[in-house]
Amino acid sequence: MKAAVGKVAARLTTQSEQERVGSCLLIAYDLIAQRLSGGEPLREPSFFKRRERKAQQDLRSEAEELLEGTFLAARDAYEERKVELLGRFYANAAFADGVDASHLNHILSLAKLLTYRQLVIIGILGTLDRSTVRSSDFREAGSLPSATIGVLFETYQMVGLDLISSTDSGYILGVADINPGLLKIQGNGAHLFNLLRPDLVPDEDKTFFFEAMK
Repeated sequence: MKAAVGKVAARLTTQSEQERVGSCLLIAYDLIAQRLSGGEPLREPSFFKRRERKAQQDLRSEAEELLEGTFLAARDAYEERKVELLGRFYANAAFADGVDASHLNHILSLAKLLTYRQLVIIGILGTLDRSTVRSSDFREAGSLPSATIGVLFETYQMVGLDLISSTDSGYILGVADINPGLLKIQGNGAHLFNLLRPDLVPDEDKTFFFEAMK
């Protein structure tokens, strides 16, 4: 972790970038330490070992490459609330035996692409009490508040990325087809949930979804 943050430090040009990377480091470090103290083993050792290449310079470990990518994502996270989620991502990746490094890098790229609010939506859908949202789509909803329209479009983008689908296997061809009571995370949406744990954000950060989807 020290080696990776040292490499990234040279690319930090502002105080806010330094603070974001520093916060990400501390969050990841503390979470990893907690799990190790609880007796949980790290993932396979090969993830943390330098990789040998014949007639070429050895490559860094997959763990160090992923950590540098995580720090750079934190550096560029102008939505600073994403920094805690990125710290959790790396801490959980260090124990995620079932997800290889290439897949982890893809999930990190998705985390960078999505807004903080979209990640929160994934967290909500991963633990959703369906009685708290409407059980019909928006086809006959008439004029909608701009706040609701914004949440619908953010949700629909994640449908297009195959992160969210409908429990009835119905097609969601547009925002009006979204039925909040039938939404579920799938595929990499589930990986984002398990690695970033956006369900743990403060409750006040989730209210926008329930107000839009009531």
